[in-house]
Amino acid sequence: MPEVRPGDDLAALIVTAAPWLTDGDVLVVTSKIVSKAEGRLVPVPEHGPEREAVREAVLQRETARPVARRGHTRIVQTHQGYVMASAGIDASNVDRGHLVLLPIDPDASAR
Repeated sequence: MPEVRPGDDLAALIVTAAPWLTDGDVLVVTSKIVSKAEGRLVPVPEHGPEREAVREAVLQRETARPVARRGHTRIVQTHQGYVMASAGIDASNVDRGHLVLLPIDPDASAR
């Protein structure tokens, strides 16, 4: 699979990368790759307090309700109803200048 970028046709990339798939096969696709294709990336500074300030603002925006907190870790309920750490915001496997958010409507994305 190539690096997935905003606007990429994820289904076409998968078919090209896995031509052996047939009707009835089950394929698991991570929310991160869906989010990247859907453009759910937020630019952030690569270092410094500004990076943490943007991350905090994004966390507040993605949070419907705080559930628990221990140190820097926050468990929250997202607007989709999921309860998870940091509202699913992820900075791994993406360039340092971005955060990845969960898909807005995962069920629609799956269809």
